[in-house]
Amino acid sequence: MTFWRNSGGAFWLSLTLPIVAGVSFSVGRPWAFVGVVLFVLPALDAMIGRGIPRSGQTTEKTDEDQVPCWFALTWALAVAIGAYRASAASWINLIGLAVACGMLSATAMAHLHELTHRQARIWQQVSDVAFVIVGYPHYRVAHRLHHQHVGNPQFGSTASLGTSVWRHVGRSYVATLIATFSRHSYPCGRVPRSLFRNALFSISLLGLAAFLQWRIALFYIGYAIVSVFVVEAVGYMQHYGFDQDLSRTAITSWDVDFWLSNCLLVNNGFHNAHHLDSEVSFLGLAAKRFTLPGGYFQMLLLTLFPPFWFSTMDRRAKVLLRRWRRRNVCLCNQTSRDVYEVR
Repeated sequence: MTFWRNSGGAFWLSLTLPIVAGVSFSVGRPWAFVGVVLFVLPALDAMIGRGIPRSGQTTEKTDEDQVPCWFALTWALAVAIGAYRASAASWINLIGLAVACGMLSATAMAHLHELTHRQARIWQQVSDVAFVIVGYPHYRVAHRLHHQHVGNPQFGSTASLGTSVWRHVGRSYVATLIATFSRHSYPCGRVPRSLFRNALFSISLLGLAAFLQWRIALFYIGYAIVSVFVVEAVGYMQHYGFDQDLSRTAITSWDVDFWLSNCLLVNNGFHNAHHLDSEVSFLGLAAKRFTLPGGYFQMLLLTLFPPFWFSTMDRRAKVLLRRWRRRNVCLCNQTSRDVYEVR
């Protein structure tokens, strides 16, 4: 396992996800991929443990900078295979295809998220089309608003202590949808036209799926729901408890420093560093602040059982808040003494 952690080219490993998914869809075994995500990956993540992918410690451009591009391509191919198989699948396999493709699409969001932060307009347009396919047509704009208003529940992703993921997901998605289409969210007072274009594209895609075959339409709706749920659950994990006092600190989110999680999700675990400078490529990110006790795949399972999640995370968030308050008191006392000495 140590050899894996110290090896280069780690991010190319992420391409195994859409490849394995595409193969499982092709042979009519979508539930096999679901099993891989729910059981195999959490176990491997825990076994390999913490660590930073070696190439993730540099800001220099490498060939791994193209991993999100290749992931987007192979993911789209896997989705196409899933849609084709869904047209003639049994009910159990149709549900399996929707769940499996939704999980795959949620992992694709980490790569598409990387593309949306790139300066080249072509990649922003590619990400827009991909977000429509994923079922989150307003994501690119919503995510930029999230960066500007991190810690504000009105812009999604943020959950207060004691809020379960089951209550959070729907609220966050609706709040994000309302915020992105509200002119009050923008200094210019105008909603970006790209939102209406993407919404029309999403409706047209669903209409085309229904025209081709009703099973394909059900597949599209099903996997979009699963994808959105997982994406919002990840946002919940990253920002849990950062809605009030903690949102005013230099800490914006929980980090994840498990090696496999960051290889497969292109350093999405170093979320606090990303919020501090969203223009830095995933290759230059590293854990800066406080980390979750497990990797993404393990913690996602934990969120599904709120009592276990609360017992694990509430104490950590409260300790972090006490440290911040104690630090502020010390700084205020030091400032007061400095002012007194100057006088």
